[in-house]
Amino acid sequence: MKRFILCMAMLLAFTGYACADGIKTTMSVSEAPEKKSDAVVAELFTSQGCSSCPPAQEFLMQLSRRPDVLTLEFHIDYWDQLKTWTGGSWKDPFSGSEWTQRQVDYNKLIMDSERAYTPEMVIDGKFQEIGSSKSSIDNLIEQAQAQKKGKFSVDPAVAADGNMKVSVDGSRLQKPAQVVLLRLLKEAATKVGGGENNGALMKSHNIVRSLMVIGTWDGGKGSYSFALPKFQPDEGCAVLLQDPETMHIYAGGLCSL
Repeated sequence: MKRFILCMAMLLAFTGYACADGIKTTMSVSEAPEKKSDAVVAELFTSQGCSSCPPAQEFLMQLSRRPDVLTLEFHIDYWDQLKTWTGGSWKDPFSGSEWTQRQVDYNKLIMDSERAYTPEMVIDGKFQEIGSSKSSIDNLIEQAQAQKKGKFSVDPAVAADGNMKVSVDGSRLQKPAQVVLLRLLKEAATKVGGGENNGALMKSHNIVRSLMVIGTWDGGKGSYSFALPKFQPDEGCAVLLQDPETMHIYAGGLCSL
């Protein structure tokens, strides 16, 4: 059995962040309480400064209600300094250069291009589409399900001893995948004070706030256990099994806290 214990320094790096002014977090979570262990992972790259992003974020919330889809929201930072004629600029309080880099890395592999745009949705690290293109994304989710259905699973949950235990299972791999832990803000509503969405109340969910690799996995049954970080009531987490080279995602699971 594989077992991985996080050191205190890594936990401290993973746990701390502060919410910006004007953000209201809420306990009403749109994610379905139970996710399939082989759920397809839909990652939306978005920004509060982008006027075409709210419809994509609404669609992502609709997808989150499906038990076969795990949704994640990554806020990029290249909109933060862009200025509009009427609204000036707006710095997205959830934005980060690491999420911009993640998007660029995906597009290099998927489209052989460093092009980055919002809103973009990436499905299982394999496919990409405009985040509000509902029918196209539904088709991509079906393709992703057909490729991996029943082959891989990940189940993160709190064990009886109070630690987090991540159980994984699947076919043997030719090279190790990474077991990736993401800390999430479940839901937030932000009154936007500038940019293209100036004056709007933007709602987000499953906003990725930090990411860390907690181990490697090369197939078969395995488990990873670590001391559970202190989560706030409005926080959660997810675990991905992801190829570090192709960035293909084998499976994703929402933590049961």
